[in-house]
Amino acid sequence: MKFQPTYNYGDTDLTVDLNLIYWKFGELVKNLVTLSSNAERQTEIIGIGATCCEMAEEFNTYFTMSYRSFVDNNLLTPAQVDKLIELDKFFDERSGCKSPDFWDELTLGINADWEIVRQKASKILEYLQMQDLAIEFDRKEEYEMTNNGKRIIMQSTKLRLVYK
Repeated sequence: MKFQPTYNYGDTDLTVDLNLIYWKFGELVKNLVTLSSNAERQTEIIGIGATCCEMAEEFNTYFTMSYRSFVDNNLLTPAQVDKLIELDKFFDERSGCKSPDFWDELTLGINADWEIVRQKASKILEYLQMQDLAIEFDRKEEYEMTNNGKRIIMQSTKLRLVYK
């Protein structure tokens, strides 16, 4: 079986190792597509929340914690891993209090470092030969009325990869 980026591996039996690896790799690709998008689209995809932190955390979850299994299953080459590690180091160099402006979602569209992230993610997608992918999503939100107006209590987003 070969990885198909537009297939929803989340609908498979994730107790099967290869299905789980393919699902995680698909989530990494979704994250890279999000990271390569302009700030407006990034905010739209992530939804309500700390957009910058969410994107970096998803990268950490789906790359840093899983890349060895991607290499072992021929989803990534060592050269591609090197490019992903560069992006991981870029995030790491700005983590915590090292660069508070980097994590400010209000400056996502004007912060030069986020433009570097977008460029790095775009290049990685090219190395993976997945530059022709885009994200579509469905979002559900639930609100409750308070004395101060409407307050969101739940947001869920289901992302899927599609060819442009």
